Amino acid sequence: MNRPRYPVKLAACVLALAMLSAVTNAIAAEGGYSNYIPGTYGDFAMALAPTQPWTLRNDFYYYDASTDLSLRSGNLEVGADLSFLMNFTTLLYNPGVKLFGAQYAAGLFVPLVDLDIDADLSLGGMTVSASDSASGLGDVALIPLALYWTRGKRHMSLTQSVIAPTGDYSTDNAINNGLNFWSFDTNFALTYLNPETGRDLSFNLGHIYNTENSDTDYQTGREIHVDVVFNQFLSETMAVGIQGFYLKQITGDSGAGATLGSFKAEAAGIGPALLWSTKIGNQDVSFIAKWLHEFHAENRLEGDHAFLSFAFDWE
Repeated sequence: MNRPRYPVKLAACVLALAMLSAVTNAIAAEGGYSNYIPGTYGDFAMALAPTQPWTLRNDFYYYDASTDLSLRSGNLEVGADLSFLMNFTTLLYNPGVKLFGAQYAAGLFVPLVDLDIDADLSLGGMTVSASDSASGLGDVALIPLALYWTRGKRHMSLTQSVIAPTGDYSTDNAINNGLNFWSFDTNFALTYLNPETGRDLSFNLGHIYNTENSDTDYQTGREIHVDVVFNQFLSETMAVGIQGFYLKQITGDSGAGATLGSFKAEAAGIGPALLWSTKIGNQDVSFIAKWLHEFHAENRLEGDHAFLSFAFDWE
């Protein structure tokens, strides 16, 4: 007598989701990604101080990435594709206060996310597909300290961000709105902006310390990230540029949940950017478009980052 195939398929789907979780957690930084998002640390004159009491920026962000894990001698192949569609809103307040000779500001970074993951599992000649999705509020970043110094054509900034685990999280999900741990991101940025030539060279160096995910007993290692931009202003309202990033995990993942070892992530990417400024009513507004292609990734998801953004200041 032939047995029903539905329980077999159901078990295979459960196995596929389990393998999907194993695949993502086998990559450095829990789930294969972290609170470092390339491209969100500035694009044009990144260390310049805000000129008005309030600054608002909104980014529409899309990230498409994939990873593969194969064990051909055991006839096991797993492939996963992820797509992130996010909306970031950053609000910065400049109260006109000086601190350590620098202009002080503080702010808030609020992400809304729409995430999808698809995976295929091949085992013993049978292929099973599985998928999961999540949407809603992500992990909010508080910016209690932002300091800006100006010395002629040179501009410097020091920023401290605290990323809070505000996004929904469950160990039963293959993908979640948030990462379920705190991150402390310290950044130093330097900009050389020459108004005569229209050249803008900016550099940002950041260090992220991640706490342990209490639900998985997994602690993602400390990360160093570098963002470099070279831009040319063609006029007062138009600029083009080349922008790149480099990420290096300087300590391995740890904790009881890091059962697959102390992985360290590394990634690099580069791509073009475009800035256009115009006036809408009496308000000056800047529009930014950029694309960063990851040409190197180790123990991490690999993909492409795309941004469409606008920003403006007001009193």
